[in-house]
Amino acid sequence: MAHLLCDLGVAARVVREGKVLLVQEANGRHRGRWGLPKGHVEANESPEAAAVRELDEETGLSGTVVGLAGVRTALRKDGPAVFLCYEVEANHGTLRGDADEISSVAWFSLNELTTVEWVSETMHQLAIDGLTQHAVTLHQDGLTPRSGPYAVYRSGHTRQREHR
Repeated sequence: MAHLLCDLGVAARVVREGKVLLVQEANGRHRGRWGLPKGHVEANESPEAAAVRELDEETGLSGTVVGLAGVRTALRKDGPAVFLCYEVEANHGTLRGDADEISSVAWFSLNELTTVEWVSETMHQLAIDGLTQHAVTLHQDGLTPRSGPYAVYRSGHTRQREHR
């Protein structure tokens, strides 16, 4: 089997009571810009675990992946890049920003999304979709017995978010 290396990034989209959770970047080329809690998948880590880890590291909240919210693909000079955005239900924790990486953490309503400078148009659209479309592709445990756990996301199965 051939192996292909790619840049694999993840984000956690958390929506609660008609608002989406956003973080403001503290450093780098996106300093001062807003987006979903995000990062890269580490060696020996599933993309779902990476999304939950990034949520905790950047906001102080723990969570559970409940579905897949979106996929962005690109071809960069060093190879393919894949970005997976997961729908996450926040469980508990105290909202705080990572002092080194994140300067601010806040909940935003749909009308407030136009008031911030975004990390990317993709992040902006994922936030809008989370507040307007109310549906995600549901997570399901692996269907075929295997030595390690894996996730399946099935189209046509959506979870309707309660509109508040």
